[in-house]
Amino acid sequence: MSGGGEAIRGCVLLVGAGGIAAPAALALAAAGVRELRVADDDQVELTNLHRQILFDDDDVGRPKLDAFAEALRRRFPGLRIDRRYGRFTPSAAAGLMPGVSVVVDATDNFASRFLIADVCRLTRTPVVHAAAIRWRATVMAVAGEGAPCYRCLFEDLPTGDAPDCATAGVAGPVCGVAGAIAADRALAILAGDASIFGRIATFDGRTDTLRSVPVSARPACDLCGSRAAIATIDASRYVVACAAESGSSIPVEGDRESGSPTHVEGDRESGSPTHVEGDRESGSSTHVETENDRESGSSTHLKTGEQDHG
Repeated sequence: MSGGGEAIRGCVLLVGAGGIAAPAALALAAAGVRELRVADDDQVELTNLHRQILFDDDDVGRPKLDAFAEALRRRFPGLRIDRRYGRFTPSAAAGLMPGVSVVVDATDNFASRFLIADVCRLTRTPVVHAAAIRWRATVMAVAGEGAPCYRCLFEDLPTGDAPDCATAGVAGPVCGVAGAIAADRALAILAGDASIFGRIATFDGRTDTLRSVPVSARPACDLCGSRAAIATIDASRYVVACAAESGSSIPVEGDRESGSPTHVEGDRESGSPTHVEGDRESGSSTHVETENDRESGSSTHLKTGEQDHG
């Protein structure tokens, strides 16, 4: 398989290499997407195989990214896969975004989803949030400017323990449906179709019912509302499972209304500022560089990802 039709321009970032990301990647590559960036830090487990369709018994114990990339390249030799080993954390996120046209959030915990939602809003990057648990799948596409965004629907992280695939289980085919819908939404975004924003798709595997309902923008939303309060990526805002970092927040500067460049400053490891630049309104590319990179001329290397992604 070499992919269908003409090549589709744009890089899709998959956060996760599990049960949702696998069918999404297959659909994207078959449709003509030629560049994927995939972030993950987990290994293949035997109990995952019923839903993680790119892996088999021989992959158990291997890094998911390696098995994921090899399986895709066997099917699509021309596909470029940029592997990013590690977690999607607040300080790492800035280095993951340059050149990305759309993000597919294939994680399985709320902390990661809120972090991804916040980073995408502050960098004006469209994102597709996809989730699957038990017999239910949900997918929501969000424009770079939000309105509505993920926080319009779910205001903040839930208190207490929240169920995920590891604790509540998931039917394998439901992950496939979530991945297929997520790929459909990502392809629509790459094609410039804005009609998919502002709705959430819900699939019930027990009744075989797929619904699409509108989501209203929330004027008081902290992320995309008229008086948005979230202008930084602060590690304390997210639980330890997602943002295992401590220290000061990463200030984000930029004019949300005009779409002017957004700057994320503060490299926790080196102390040098990191700048995330990109005007989503004008269509210019997003560029990430650090002070050290500007002196050496090298590009930023990021290792980021997530744990178990459905």
